[in-house]
Amino acid sequence: MERNDVVLRNVKKKDWRFILEIRNQEEVRNACHDTLVISLEEHFKYMKKLQNNSNTFQWIITFNDLDVGYVKIIDNELGSSILEKYRRRGIGKLSYDLVFKKLKKNGIKKLSAQVKLDRSTPIKFEEETGWLNKGIIYKNGKPYAYELEKIIV
Repeated sequence: MERNDVVLRNVKKKDWRFILEIRNQEEVRNACHDTLVISLEEHFKYMKKLQNNSNTFQWIITFNDLDVGYVKIIDNELGSSILEKYRRRGIGKLSYDLVFKKLKKNGIKKLSAQVKLDRSTPIKFEEETGWLNKGIIYKNGKPYAYELEKIIV
């Protein structure tokens, strides 16, 4: 795969259904804080709220001109997901590189993220893309997620 096979483009309203499709995949839901299936109405309300947040960046990840994933940053916290059939191909790593370059141009110096401990993608992926594991977050007294930090250089 070549770098130019993976591109980020800004999210448009026409992408909202695609983003919901990704969000409601079982593996993606299980990686989210809210694991329930989200309705179209609820999702559109959320997306409208994001549109009005000046601290939000959103991109669709494309691979060979096909929409395959979604990246969002809200108040410097990153979240991303890729359609099941496009995972484990290097698309995530390439898209992260593109995101970090865009953020650097926008003057963003640091990101945070949380990765649930029981997520199927190992923490190794984040560490390979430059994230620093700051420790474990506890929820209701039990280990819940890794707290991650990325310094944009």
